[in-house]
Amino acid sequence: MSSSKAVDEREIPAAVSRYVRSGVRSRHEALQYLCRRGVPARRAVAVVSACQAQGLLDDRAAARLWADHWARQGYATEAIRLKLADKAFDERDILEAIRPLRASTAEEERARLVLARDARRTTRRLSRARLARVLASRGFDPDLIDRLLEESFGSATPTHPSASCAATSFGTDF
Repeated sequence: MSSSKAVDEREIPAAVSRYVRSGVRSRHEALQYLCRRGVPARRAVAVVSACQAQGLLDDRAAARLWADHWARQGYATEAIRLKLADKAFDERDILEAIRPLRASTAEEERARLVLARDARRTTRRLSRARLARVLASRGFDPDLIDRLLEESFGSATPTHPSASCAATSFGTDF
């Protein structure tokens, strides 16, 4: 189905079925897909609702799968929450998906895994600042970053304020 051609009504259910089976999809993503294909909004909602009724779309399950995926990739809970919101999941589904990830020990474990993974991937000695940037880019709390870096490198020296996560720009709230 091309957006430049008229939409063949008979092709819509098969096309959306293929789309939702090709990956973890949300209701919002399926609606966007159909709209990009030129399907009228009213028809798109009906087709997506039919997919949900058939069990082909389940936002709650999709949010959990994405949250688990990003947790395994080493993202902090807040970063995962934002990624789920970007995918237009309902706030209730987001909160349910991240609830198991909220424990501070789980957050720390994920941060430690990121540090260990990053250390294994490179042959050069990793700097404190680089590791702080990696952890910050994954949404970890500056206090947790500082604590883990202090364990790895010892305490930051006063002569190098940039060695501390709290002293860098990503450690401040604006």
